[in-house]
Amino acid sequence: RNEDPPTASSDLPEYPSFSSTELSVLTRDDPLFGEQYEHGSIFRNSIDYLVFRTRTVNVENLGFRIELFSAGTDQVKSQRLGIAYALASTLHDTYGKCTLPIINLQSQRPIGQINVDFMLALPLKTKDTAMRDMAKYSYARHWKQRRTLEIGHRGCGSSYTKAASSRENTLHSLQEAGRKGADMVEFDVHLTKDKKVVVFHDFHVVIEVTARLGSVTDLREKFHEIAIKDLKLSQLHRLHFEHTSAVQHLHDSATSSSTSAAACSPRMLKVTPDAEETNLDHSPFPPLETVLNSVDPHVGFNIEVKFPMKLKDGNHECAGGYFERNEFCDAILNEVLSKAGDRRIVFSSFDPDICTLISSKQHRFPVLFLVVGATARYEPFEDVRSDCSRLAVNYAAGTHLLGVNFHSEELLKDRTPFDRARMFNLVTFVWGDDINTKSAQEYLKRELKVDALIYDRIGEEESRRNIFLVEREARTALFSKSTLASPLGSRRSSMEDLSRGLSDRLSSLAPPTSKSVSKSPPSSASSSSNEEPPSNSPPRSTPKVYVRSTTMKQ
Repeated sequence: RNEDPPTASSDLPEYPSFSSTELSVLTRDDPLFGEQYEHGSIFRNSIDYLVFRTRTVNVENLGFRIELFSAGTDQVKSQRLGIAYALASTLHDTYGKCTLPIINLQSQRPIGQINVDFMLALPLKTKDTAMRDMAKYSYARHWKQRRTLEIGHRGCGSSYTKAASSRENTLHSLQEAGRKGADMVEFDVHLTKDKKVVVFHDFHVVIEVTARLGSVTDLREKFHEIAIKDLKLSQLHRLHFEHTSAVQHLHDSATSSSTSAAACSPRMLKVTPDAEETNLDHSPFPPLETVLNSVDPHVGFNIEVKFPMKLKDGNHECAGGYFERNEFCDAILNEVLSKAGDRRIVFSSFDPDICTLISSKQHRFPVLFLVVGATARYEPFEDVRSDCSRLAVNYAAGTHLLGVNFHSEELLKDRTPFDRARMFNLVTFVWGDDINTKSAQEYLKRELKVDALIYDRIGEEESRRNIFLVEREARTALFSKSTLASPLGSRRSSMEDLSRGLSDRLSSLAPPTSKSVSKSPPSSASSSSNEEPPSNSPPRSTPKVYVRSTTMKQ
């Protein structure tokens, strides 16, 4: 470019760039991103889902021109009806919605409007640029085929709403699941007010407050729900919390004497330990750094990134604003990339845009798209990509994610989403309460042959061993054999040992020089086959051996 800086009146940016835009239609059989058609793609309101994608080095001057065409026929040619512009000033944030007017080309008047969701994915913000730009290896689309992996749900299982041997998502629960043979453990991560990454499932906790005047008749008024994002790490470790379901449980216990109200033990609902529980490994909210450094490195991690989403009923999982998406993902990725070492890690999230950001910002660890699918147990999300398993598969295939984490409630009734995932060579995980039974696990492992199952109380009914540890022991045993066990010796042998071994074997195969056979007396107990021949014996002829070294993959 011209060495002279651009003048103040110049309309060109300092670094001009051209960005081509690709299209993915998630509601079609082929959801992969590709070039657009000459006259656009058919769009039906409330039916079709179109995703446009581009890359740029000059986002401040980036704009989109959206053209609308009439549907042509064999007799009538397609015509351009209107046009809309989305400029950088319109897309005023890194994530949001905007409404654009559609202008008729002839009358120059607005004839309608179009609603657009947008997201800007920024590069990973880190002090260590080598961590972001590292290209030595990538596991973003790598998966070694082996038997179905078994993953401990929140460690040893959910403990606040179901019975479990230890408190969920604690360091003890994760370590105990590893000791019981879990191949991987699944846990959830949040960001605190001071932007520390902690392990916990829910978006809120409950804290008990004291009334200033009078007595509280309704026990529910004694408790206040507060979001994890509004508390610092020191506050999470210092204050006493209850689970969100404890409020309703205590109210039911006080107003009813039925056995159903007392079916759930109060201890099962406590978030913070009792006074007699002095082991800090049982405490909730362990920092992600501590988990990465403390759990057995052979135990893989399935890290679910929790980001609040809007539900179909209009409610929000965490109202009142949340972290900016890029900043949120950067904090988690910096923690993992700097402390993970050689551990096997897979990310997952119910938010499809979080999956896109994590996979775009780094290529070291793969990403799975979590989907609820058809369900009668949970309130569905407003985002149809998380609500429909078919769209979830199309989205994962189009954005080149590793795979999809299906909900067992739907998959045990209809295997169609699984078959579609296999068609795109996607990795398939399964989560849900239904696979806590042995029969459901056997069906998913034997019939569907899914890649991994996530369930509670892993290793309690039958003992098992971590598959990665078993594989490591098998490799160690294979390569620790003696050099003489193979004509070519061990891969770790030096070239001299390899040549000597070949010479000895070729000598033993050489034809004898004399037909006479002499019998030797049996050797003494102290003799060894490795002893040198007597000095007066003739030297053993050694044929010339030519050795060529070839690099081999393990």
